[in-house]
Amino acid sequence: MKQIIPALITFSFFSMAIVQRAPGIAALTPQYQNIKDLEVMVNYIKKSPNVAATLKSIDLENQTINYGQDCRIGFERKPSTKPPGWVGPAEPLQFKAVNCLEE
Repeated sequence: MKQIIPALITFSFFSMAIVQRAPGIAALTPQYQNIKDLEVMVNYIKKSPNVAATLKSIDLENQTINYGQDCRIGFERKPSTKPPGWVGPAEPLQFKAVNCLEE
């Protein structure tokens, strides 16, 4: 019995450590987050023939679409309130601004 109690205490300690870290695992890995972000940006391009026709690049890092003569469409994530220790998933990208007039 004396050997079982320390083993149970150790098991309980490690179990709590794992449970406390579990919410940190909830974020999407970069490959899946990038795919979700890319889908939002590509859907925007599909709805705008002028952007599609003059597309130059999609910049996932800066969340922008570059097209035409130095035109840029920016996207952002709306702020989200998550419980302490919770990291994800990230909010979806949404349109922020465009620096050129769209036709």
